[in-house]
Amino acid sequence: MSQKVYITSNQMITFSCPECQHPRIVSIAEHKGLEKAVNVRVTCKRCGHKYRATIERRQQYRKAVNLPGTYTHLVNGRSRGKGYMTVVDLSRTGLKLKLNDKGGFAIGDRLMIEFSLDDANHSLIKKEVEIKKIDKAELGVAFLSMHPSNSSDKALGFYM
Repeated sequence: MSQKVYITSNQMITFSCPECQHPRIVSIAEHKGLEKAVNVRVTCKRCGHKYRATIERRQQYRKAVNLPGTYTHLVNGRSRGKGYMTVVDLSRTGLKLKLNDKGGFAIGDRLMIEFSLDDANHSLIKKEVEIKKIDKAELGVAFLSMHPSNSSDKALGFYM
């Protein structure tokens, strides 16, 4: 099984040996242009154990989910269309949506999304997001605001 490691804001990653838990901190500054996750082999400097790790370019952990919901496509603050979606992964800063249609979206467009978490409270999440990536019927979106007193943000924090 591969260990996932995340790049910190100062371009460092920390591996942890699965055998002896010895940490190994490595600078990745010269590779900051990573476009996708990279698989590497690591050798522990303490015990010599070899293991695999995945360097994840994302700043936040992403949780794979399958949560149905709805969206409203907003253009200049007005509704341009509505539809059904499925949240396929979720992080504290955004999510990936799978849409039932591929219609007329552009990078920078905004959506009002609404879905319920599969937690004990079935917490309702209602957030405005901005489209950052388009891949066929999937959209990568970022939350426009995060505030600790917002009920959706609180629920997402506990869920993650």
